[in-house]
Amino acid sequence: MTKISRSDIGELIIGSSVLAFPVAVTEEVWNLSEQIGLLNITMIALVSCIFLSIFIHYVHEQKGDDSTRSIGIKRVVVTYGVTLLVCSTILLLLGKFPLLSDPAIALKRVILVAFPASFSATVVDSLK
Repeated sequence: MTKISRSDIGELIIGSSVLAFPVAVTEEVWNLSEQIGLLNITMIALVSCIFLSIFIHYVHEQKGDDSTRSIGIKRVVVTYGVTLLVCSTILLLLGKFPLLSDPAIALKRVILVAFPASFSATVVDSLK
């Protein structure tokens, strides 16, 4: 866990794609992104990061990694960042990422899709 390698990034991309695509193609996510408030979407992103940090901490603790808190935080940031990029790309390919016309809805859609996708990315990354 001391550093994030290229293979880790690849695992995060594959892992986040596992759930990002099925969630991104649902009309419920598209509609919910138009209706959900900014506070709610912020809380979803925050809860996602908290769950990721807890999961990453315990997975690497069980493996016997002696790591610092800053490395764990770095891993959460990289995991969530890669997941957001994958989700944005999938939504863009589907034509459901209105970044220029309505950036608020685009951001909400990405966060909604990233919620489950970030967990699948972490699970795939931890399977070593």
